Amino acid sequence: MPHKRNPVASAVVLSAAMRAPGLVSIMLTAMAQEHERGLGGWHAEWETLPEIVSLSAGALHCMAELVPRLEVDAERMRENLEATRGLIFAEAVTMALAERMGKAAAHEIVEEACAAAREEKRQLRDVVVGERRVAEYLSAGELERLFDARKYLGTAEVFVDRVVAASLRGE
Repeated sequence: MPHKRNPVASAVVLSAAMRAPGLVSIMLTAMAQEHERGLGGWHAEWETLPEIVSLSAGALHCMAELVPRLEVDAERMRENLEATRGLIFAEAVTMALAERMGKAAAHEIVEEACAAAREEKRQLRDVVVGERRVAEYLSAGELERLFDARKYLGTAEVFVDRVVAASLRGE
């Protein structure tokens, strides 16, 4: 069966994602109350909470339609990661270095490496591996681990397997 896109469903989800934070801020502001819930705060909640629920329900309805049709293009995902030339791993390198040399120094080194990678159109991994100040603190193996995208999946696979199994059971 060919994949059919539903731009309306996608737009509903994106719209809800854009609107919800503003509505949540109203709810957070309304939390501060005068003695025995004075006037104003709870009145702000009357329209806001149902709107948040309505947006969430609409987005959930659309996601229930979109998710079963989702096609994962692993190769395209890999290409998207590579398009950054490894810059998406800069934070991981900074954090690993910061544990050993301090945050400010680590940030400075990685920022310089990122700039060099961009200017020279090189992979950040290659720039960092050649950086003496990094090699003093991180081994080649540690750097390889930091630049392995598979290490950033966490428990995602477990959750995906649960959802797929529940779907197959008809839950």
